[in-house]
Amino acid sequence: MEEELRCYVCKEFYREPVLLPCGHALCRACAVNLQCHVHEVEGSTASSDYQEADKASVSSETDSGVVCGSRPNSYAGTPAAPVYPTSSFTLTCPLCSKQVCLDDNGAEGLPPFRVMRTIVERFGGVTGAPPAEEACQMCEGERRAAIVRCEQCSVRYCAGCRDAWHPTRGPLAQHELRTLGTTCIDHGSLPVLYCNTCLLPICQCCLTERHSTHETQPLSNAARAHKTELSQSLQQLSEQAKAMTEYIQLVKGTGDKMNESSEELEQQINQACSDVINAVEVRRDELLRAARNTRSQTVANMRMLTSQAAQKLREATALLHFSIEALKESDHAAFLQVGNILSVRAQQTASKLCSAEPPPAPPALTLDTEPVLRTVRTMNFIECIPPEMEMRSAAPGAPTLAVEACVARGCSCTLAWRPPAPPARAAVRGYVLELDDGLGGPFREVYCGRETVCTIDGLHYASLYSARVKAFNGAGEGPYSEVIGLQTSPVAWFTWDVRCGSGGSCGSGGLSLSAGGLSARAAGWQPRVALADQPLARGLHYWRLRLDHYDGDADPAFGIARADVARDKMLGSDALGWAMYIDGSRSWFVHGGAHGGRAAGGVAVGCTVGVLLDLTRGTLRFTVDDRPQGEIAFTGLRGAFYPAVSLNRGVAVTLQPGVQPPPELLLSQLSVE
Repeated sequence: MEEELRCYVCKEFYREPVLLPCGHALCRACAVNLQCHVHEVEGSTASSDYQEADKASVSSETDSGVVCGSRPNSYAGTPAAPVYPTSSFTLTCPLCSKQVCLDDNGAEGLPPFRVMRTIVERFGGVTGAPPAEEACQMCEGERRAAIVRCEQCSVRYCAGCRDAWHPTRGPLAQHELRTLGTTCIDHGSLPVLYCNTCLLPICQCCLTERHSTHETQPLSNAARAHKTELSQSLQQLSEQAKAMTEYIQLVKGTGDKMNESSEELEQQINQACSDVINAVEVRRDELLRAARNTRSQTVANMRMLTSQAAQKLREATALLHFSIEALKESDHAAFLQVGNILSVRAQQTASKLCSAEPPPAPPALTLDTEPVLRTVRTMNFIECIPPEMEMRSAAPGAPTLAVEACVARGCSCTLAWRPPAPPARAAVRGYVLELDDGLGGPFREVYCGRETVCTIDGLHYASLYSARVKAFNGAGEGPYSEVIGLQTSPVAWFTWDVRCGSGGSCGSGGLSLSAGGLSARAAGWQPRVALADQPLARGLHYWRLRLDHYDGDADPAFGIARADVARDKMLGSDALGWAMYIDGSRSWFVHGGAHGGRAAGGVAVGCTVGVLLDLTRGTLRFTVDDRPQGEIAFTGLRGAFYPAVSLNRGVAVTLQPGVQPPPELLLSQLSVE
């Protein structure tokens, strides 16, 4: 309650509190300090009708927020005051910002707030000396507020002075002691009635002069009714205060629970991240062991091949030296005895050395971390279900795949599904989407989260994938939805990877790619390799490259490559490229720097070089203008390969992806098998 007993301006207990028309209180001194002088407005007149002035005052306060000052004391709890034709001062309430117009007396003319002063004194607050007209006339020193006035003596007394100087016994027993309170300013008498129209306590004279047509009631009845209304309002306020107290306790308790929950959540995050890190470390050790085993096996194979080649070399060297010594034989008959045999052996040995298989390329493997990184980046919180609700709830039902919204484009697909139907829909925490390998193999998880739409990229062309989805919550996992099939594009559509270009600058000696990524041109004599923007790992693919420019001195090579192929050498110069080098009259197959499979026939401007990659059989073949160029160039191809080309100055090509292979080429492949 102390907040109600302190002035809003000075923050001290009220001293000589006065009541503003808006119902708020101020210290008299604070009100004087807040008032502002207003210059008198000429020509302003006041209405002589007090009733109209009352209505104007009430309307001004409720409608505009400005309290008219014609009757500064004409409010409930204050005596009526005369109408002032002009206002000399204004005062803005610091609590509600309503403006009060005051007469020449200014804030000094505001009515005293007796109830506030009484309550402040009752609760030990310090108040200032009462006004002279309200002070005890018998106090010595600091005067106290008078509470009674003797009508015969015309003297005001406080409680102490009344008991000491005017006892209600003896000769003074017949004197009338009138309790002091609100008096009528106009007539100086106590109000006995309450005007329900003006909401003012009035005396009998006021009733006759200004309130004769108004509805009135005894002052005691009005006070009793207002006290009853206030008690009911206080009862409601008390209930609301009690509810607010409970709410504050609830908020505090919730805050404590949130702190505890946050600490538990931090522990869960640390534990979960530790588990993920441990799992990654375990998987890292497994992959390192596999890589070391692969390296050991490769090294062992290389040693075996080296040993076999060395043995052949020793045999060939021994035969070579022996044959040289035989050539020194001067006996012709003796030489002819072994000459033919040595010639046959030399040819056979040379044939064996020429037929030696090229060393196997090192495994072109790279660690696919994109799914793991994507999962880590999308790792997020999920809403927990309270254990008591979890015990009552069951696992969700099966979601429904929205077939009309599921679509496959190129090597990606988008799937959408609907939540389980009620009541099995309740308490769904998330969904798990699973996809097979496109060959009818086992399903694997590709998405886990709360969304109902997911796009999967990096699928294989010409593959039929099966998909299904299930929902889960704290009670467990629900059943799977029906399985649907998604067919990816039967032919691959790709362009040159823009990262292989040199930003369109031909002066740097690099590659220049067209805006669509289909045309490529080199500026220098050093070969430059361009790769497609996506690999091929499954199916039969055929694409062509049209020679837009060719000057005869260039060295173009067409084929496929791994992602880590050397970019500044002719395609096929290392073990990560498989290509056909061709000029104006002949061609060779190139891999690992070794040439073979020479075929007649070259290219000119406008010709097309075709590449047929059959990953089902693991073969690579080339065409010129859709006619086979030599036999099958390479076999045993497994894994992911990028369409590739190497160009230097004088050559410009345009890529034609997604072309159907010539039927005769497919027939020739079948006949070879």
